[in-house]
Amino acid sequence: MEDGVQKQEVDLVVVGAGGAGLSAAVTAKDLGAKNVLIVEKMPVVGGNTLRCASAFNAADPERQKALPMTDTLKDAVVKAINEKPANEEHKKLMADVKAKYEAYLKSGSKTLFDCPEWHALQTYNGGDKVGHIPLIRTYANNVLDTLHWMQSKGSPVMDRVSQGAGALWQRTHQLDAPAGLGLVDPLYQDAVKQGVNFKLGTRVTDLVLDKSGKVIGITAEDKVGNKYQILSKNGVILATGGYSQNKEMRQKSAPHLTPDMVSTNQPGATGDGITIATRHGADTTGMNYVQVYPLATPGTGTLQGRARKMSGLDDVIDVNKNGERFVKEDARRDEFVAAIKKQPGAVCYDINDSSIVKPLNSFNEDVETLVQIGRIYKADTLADLAKQLGMPADKLEATVAEFNKMVEAKNDLKFGRKLFDRQIVKAPFYATPRAPSIHHTMGGLEITPKAQVVDKNGKIIPGLYAAGEVTGGIHGSNRLGGNATADV
Repeated sequence: MEDGVQKQEVDLVVVGAGGAGLSAAVTAKDLGAKNVLIVEKMPVVGGNTLRCASAFNAADPERQKALPMTDTLKDAVVKAINEKPANEEHKKLMADVKAKYEAYLKSGSKTLFDCPEWHALQTYNGGDKVGHIPLIRTYANNVLDTLHWMQSKGSPVMDRVSQGAGALWQRTHQLDAPAGLGLVDPLYQDAVKQGVNFKLGTRVTDLVLDKSGKVIGITAEDKVGNKYQILSKNGVILATGGYSQNKEMRQKSAPHLTPDMVSTNQPGATGDGITIATRHGADTTGMNYVQVYPLATPGTGTLQGRARKMSGLDDVIDVNKNGERFVKEDARRDEFVAAIKKQPGAVCYDINDSSIVKPLNSFNEDVETLVQIGRIYKADTLADLAKQLGMPADKLEATVAEFNKMVEAKNDLKFGRKLFDRQIVKAPFYATPRAPSIHHTMGGLEITPKAQVVDKNGKIIPGLYAAGEVTGGIHGSNRLGGNATADV
C-alpha cells in the first residue's frame, strides 16, 4: 500500500460484470489467462443482461428449418439486394447476400432464408445505414458460434426461433430461464469455476497509462472509500454498458429524451466507461442514437409483465384503446414507438390467446398473479376482454377476426406485416398494457473489429479494449431487437 492506495497486478482486468464483461473474462480464462479480475461498481453481477428477455439473434439453419419462406419474405430480400447502395462496402455486402440468396433459390429450399450476410445487411439497413459495416460483419459472422459457446457453458437455448420486437427476421432465439438468467448464470458459474476474481461494489475512477500512452491498468474506489490501483499485463477491457440511466449524458446526446422518461435499464447504466475513456482521447460514434423500446410496462418502464412465454411477436397483435391495430407488429422499434405515441394515452395492448401462455412468463412471473393484481387482463371471450379494457367489443372482435384471416392468407393489406404464425382463437384471451421506455444507447466508444478503442485521430489506443453497449458503430441509429444480447 502506498499513499493509502492498495496496489495489485493481474494478467487482465475487465471493467463491468454484465454479459460482455463476463464473456470477456471467461474467454480470457479459456485461452489460458491465469489472473483475471472483474471490477464492477454495482453490488451484483449481471448488468442489463440479467434484466433482458434473453432474445438472441443468429442465423441458425438447423433451428430455422421449421420456418417457411413466404412470398412476402422473398420480396423483402429482393428489395434489399436491389436498392441503390449507399457506399462501396454496402454494395459488396448486398452482392454477398445476393449470391447466397441465388444459391438458396437454386437449391429449391422452402424453409426460411438466412445467413450471416443477410443478418448483417438487415442490421446495417435497419440502423439507417450509419453503422460501420466491418464491425457489423464481424458481429454477424460470429453470433452463431457465440450462441453455441454459450450453450457449451450451460445456457438453455430453446429450439423454437421467433422474431423479437423490432428484430425484422425470424432469427431470435430465447433461453428457457427467467429474464437473462440463462445467459448470466452459466457465465458467472464458469468464471467462478475457472478462478476469475471479482471486486464488486467498486467503481473504476480512471485508467492508468504508461509514458508511451499505453493503457496498463485502472484506479478504483469501493463504497467505503478504499482506493485501488490495479495494473494489468494485457490491458483493460471496458464492458461498462450504456448510458440510459445518465440523464445528463442522455439529454446532451438526444435532447428529445426528457429527464422524466423511464428506462428499462439497471441503475448502473450511467456511461462511466465512455466518460473515463474519452478523458484520454478516445473517440465516440453515434452518441445521439438512443433507442426507446415500444412494449414496456407503463409507468415503471420495465420489460416484465408479459402474458406470454416467448418474447417474439409471431402470435401477438397490438391494439389501441379503440381495439384497433395501428402498426405492423414486426416494424422497426422506432417506427413502433412513433405509432404508439400517436395513440390515445400513448399506450397499447398486446393481445394474444392462451396457446402461447405458460404458468410462468419469460421473466419467471406467475401469470395468474399478474392477472389478479391488474397488470394483465384475462377473459374467456374477446367481448369480455374488451369490456375490461374499456374498449368497443365489436371493434376488438373484428380486429382479431381480421388478423386471423391475415394469418390464413399470410398477407396484411392494411399495414404490411410479414410475420404470421398462429391465429388468436384459443380461450382464454389475454391483454397486456404496453408503453415506450428508454432501452438502449446505440452510440459509444469507437472500436476496431478487434475491439480496440481508437482515438479522435483514428489511431488505436494501445492496451484499451471495449465490448458490449459501451461501444458504438454496430447498431447504427436503430438497434434490431435481439441484436444486443449477442453483441458481446
